[in-house]
Formats: sequence, structure tokens, C-alpha cells
Amino acid sequence: MSLTASEFVIALAAHVPESTVTITEHLADQDGELLLHLLMGDLRLLAIDWFRTGQTDSLERLLTVLEQGVGQGDEYVANAVAVSFVEDLGWWEPEMQPFMDALPAGLLAQVKRQRSNGQ
Repeated sequence: MSLTASEFVIALAAHVPESTVTITEHLADQDGELLLHLLMGDLRLLAIDWFRTGQTDSLERLLTVLEQGVGQGDEYVANAVAVSFVEDLGWWEPEMQPFMDALPAGLLAQVKRQRSNGQ
């Protein structure tokens, strides 16, 4: 059974309670509608901020949930993580390499797939 969008967000809030502010703001901005691709953009910015400010515990838990999303999520969840988180990371930029080194294996595999596809 694949992880649905709502199950993914529940897991995100449970494992990364620091992300609930971002989730709540997203839902408020979208009149209560979950638009996972937009949420992934917000989570990407949050992850980069946590990396830059040394919040490694929060970052590791967030990346773990995102890795589960890309690996165990339904098509919508996996696509949202792959496109709106990983693809938009700027993995081709030299200044992003330290952040890329922090990615877990599942997200790093997605980066490698995108590199090999010429994206």
C-alpha cells in the first residue's frame, strides 16, 4: 500500500513537529486544500534554512520523511517530492553541494536519476 498525500502529511507532522507551522501556513494560504507540490517548495526552503542554521536533527528527520515519500508514496506523493523538492534544490549549483551531501540515499538516488536524464 502506497503512502497517500494525507498520510504523508500526517507522518511529516508526527516525525517533524517543527514542520507543523509550515504545514499550517500552507493550508491557511490554500483555504484548507493540500497542494503537495506547493508544500514541497515550502519544505525545500525550510530544509535549506535548517541546513544553513545547523538544525541537523530537524533536517535529518525531515529528509527521512521526504525519502519515505519518494520511495513509498503513491504516484502523487513521489512525484511531488521528486519534482518540487529534489528537482528544485539546485543540485547542479556548486554552492548546493554541501547540502546535497546531507541527503539520505533515497533522495540522493533521485538526484542521480535526474542528472542521468539531463534535467
